[in-house]
Amino acid sequence: MENKIEDNRLITITEAAYILGYKSYRSISKLIDEGHLPTYSLPDTKRKRVRIQEVMKLAKLCIKTN
Repeated sequence: MENKIEDNRLITITEAAYILGYKSYRSISKLIDEGHLPTYSLPDTKRKRVRIQEVMKLAKLCIKTN
């Protein structure tokens, strides 16, 4: 059950950039703009978040294509 909770965790755009090996959040913003990564909003904040599960899926896709 712990993995289920972890899979649904929302992380910042900067954290997603770090996980995927980018130096800047701008690369993640580009992935979001291109529709490769959906974003989510938390109450009382304007900053977007992404699901760690979806970031990890992208990481696996990048590994498979290289």
